[in-house]
Amino acid sequence: MSALRALRRLVFGDTWVLPVGVAIVLLGGGLVVRPLLADAVWSAVGGFVLLGGVLAVLALSVRRSL
Repeated sequence: MSALRALRRLVFGDTWVLPVGVAIVLLGGGLVVRPLLADAVWSAVGGFVLLGGVLAVLALSVRRSL
């Protein structure tokens, strides 16, 4: 039971920045960036755009926790 509490605390407690940030990055990639770029360009660089966004969210989360 304590493992479930710890998992709930990780997801909904101290680390709420990570799930919200990743959701924003994914929605931004799907709704904003893709219509602006051609399909060929998105398929070439889309993964790097998403990776950069997730790394930025991770850096923000680490900075916030310090």
